[in-house]
Amino acid sequence: MWYVRYVVLLLFVSGFQYSGAQSLNNFVYSQSIKTVMCHKEGWPMSYPVIQLGTDEKIELSFDDLNNDSRSYYYSLVHCNSHWEPSDISEQEYVNGINQVPVLDFDFSFNTTVEYVHYKMQFPNEDIGINYSGNYIILVYEDFNREAPVLARRFMVVERKVQVQSQIKFAMNSSLRKQQQDINFTVTHRNFEISNPLHEVTVSIYQNQRLDNAIHDIKPQFIKPESLEYNYNRETMFEGGNEFRWLDLRTYEFRTEDVSDIHFHDPYYHLDLKPDESRNEKSYFFQNDFNGRYVIENREGRDPFTESDYVLVHFFLPRNEPFAGGDIYIMGGLTNWRIDDSSVMRYNPQFKRYEKTLLLKQGFYNYLYAFKTPQTDQATVSILEGSYSEAENDYLFLVYYRDISDNYDRLIGVAQSNSVKP
Repeated sequence: MWYVRYVVLLLFVSGFQYSGAQSLNNFVYSQSIKTVMCHKEGWPMSYPVIQLGTDEKIELSFDDLNNDSRSYYYSLVHCNSHWEPSDISEQEYVNGINQVPVLDFDFSFNTTVEYVHYKMQFPNEDIGINYSGNYIILVYEDFNREAPVLARRFMVVERKVQVQSQIKFAMNSSLRKQQQDINFTVTHRNFEISNPLHEVTVSIYQNQRLDNAIHDIKPQFIKPESLEYNYNRETMFEGGNEFRWLDLRTYEFRTEDVSDIHFHDPYYHLDLKPDESRNEKSYFFQNDFNGRYVIENREGRDPFTESDYVLVHFFLPRNEPFAGGDIYIMGGLTNWRIDDSSVMRYNPQFKRYEKTLLLKQGFYNYLYAFKTPQTDQATVSILEGSYSEAENDYLFLVYYRDISDNYDRLIGVAQSNSVKP
């Protein structure tokens, strides 16, 4: 439809964030929108993936610190494997009207910072999904699609193939202690693939990072019912380290991570203890959320409406700033973005990097990452170290498009862990 093309164009020219060839990305456009969570319904720690033709749903929630209810709506945009808008109309991939009101919301209770908590689950009786593939959900106010307040990625899979993976140490001796090498096989016993080199591509994501994802992976060996991917360097990831923990469940007393608590209306301020570099320390395993977070508080009953917002001050001592790049706080607490919203600033007076984030009470994971202006990919090895033994999640997305298709189908999704079988 003509207005879909118009909306997509407006999204690009009005600042819709993209990387590469106009790929649509996770982004929050309004400063009042906080704590955006997108996952499979009933599984907050999951990737936002559901299976086509089932009762599975995606759940999206967020807070609006304006504290008055707004007329929010959401729409879905189908994308290709590169997260660019597909060349199909919304009438093809959506059942119903692709402009659904957000009617499920609650006001915060007994918090110093007032907000409205919004939640939606889909597909539902108002909107259904016909095609597999990559999707963007846009949330906007008062029918104004060209000015979204947030955008989030999710995926719909057909499950036509299976993925078996092996995460191992790198073969190269110089990289063996720092890198994780990924080999995998795509099995398609009941799904015909005529030309795998042209019809099938695979993307791999480490944890929920977008900056270091590997795309457009082609099979090395083609067998009658399987495709094998046994690369050496092409599917290699920095092992990194276990994520740092942050407990913000209370501001009534100082937790292990907090050095000071003070209140300046309307916010509680939590000064964290200075973090140390871990790049020269021995690897030590500890359970973590692989960069995710959980909303929770010690004093209230409902974590989503009774958890407060606090200003959290991060400190990273350093005698002098790093040359040639910047330090970023990486994880779900910064929406996995490597930009101005997550960059730390060096304070020469106190000889440290500093960053203040407004966060909802809960448990958080994070890492410190370094990035130069010349690349889109960050590295954690400089401040965190990189260890091939580190525990990481890997997400495999298998796309298929034959000569008769006009969109990229998502025919397989698999998740593997570098430590847990």
